[in-house]
Amino acid sequence: MSEPGEVVQLLRRDVKVLTMKLLSALKDFYTFKELEEILGIPYQTLWRYTNYLTTPEEGTAKKLIQTIRERKLIENTFEKNFAIAKDLSDIWAIVKNIGFLDLVAFETLELLDGEDVDGVLAFPEESGVLGAVIAHWIRGDVCVTTKAVSLGEALIEYYKDNSMELDMLAVSRGCIPRKGKVVLATLVLNNKELLEAALTIVRKSGAQPIALVAVFAVGKNWEKVIESLGLRRYKIFNHLSLS
Repeated sequence: MSEPGEVVQLLRRDVKVLTMKLLSALKDFYTFKELEEILGIPYQTLWRYTNYLTTPEEGTAKKLIQTIRERKLIENTFEKNFAIAKDLSDIWAIVKNIGFLDLVAFETLELLDGEDVDGVLAFPEESGVLGAVIAHWIRGDVCVTTKAVSLGEALIEYYKDNSMELDMLAVSRGCIPRKGKVVLATLVLNNKELLEAALTIVRKSGAQPIALVAVFAVGKNWEKVIESLGLRRYKIFNHLSLS
């Protein structure tokens, strides 16, 4: 994990734009007055940053990101949101917030540690918005698995769902960039066979899966499962216990 002062260099993005996007996400969870007190920047200036009316100087931008890290604004935001998620029925109230997904995407950038990525595979279909937000932050393409494809024009993998019935993942041929580096993204990790199917689709397309991001994981031992499938870079934001 990078040190707070190094994150900007590792992300290899325009630090000024990155800071404005990060502040815009945080304002969904903190008032401008709270951010003013924490960050030491007048709330009027913060408002202009978040509305892209004023661009911070590079030094100011770096200091803001460092302070955000030191004061654990992102971690505290996640903690407060995850506190209300007791089971799967609670998660949609959290992930429907684009500001929340923006913070997940920011953490994904740090997970990638500056590595350039070509695209995101979001699976299953419900994870499409998450995949699109991450793709926007990493400046890559997004491909969302679907069942509404013509069989001859798709890459398809079958798997058993949690009720042990046969289900499928499919993407249009050419959707995943061939020889590209791909991040897998899912809202809920709760089926090993589903994850295996997503990985197989990426590899069948000729691309390289380099990381996995899951907002929630249901059950235990997912870290061992993920590593056994050949992924060394991954982030699970919150674990849910089975009822």
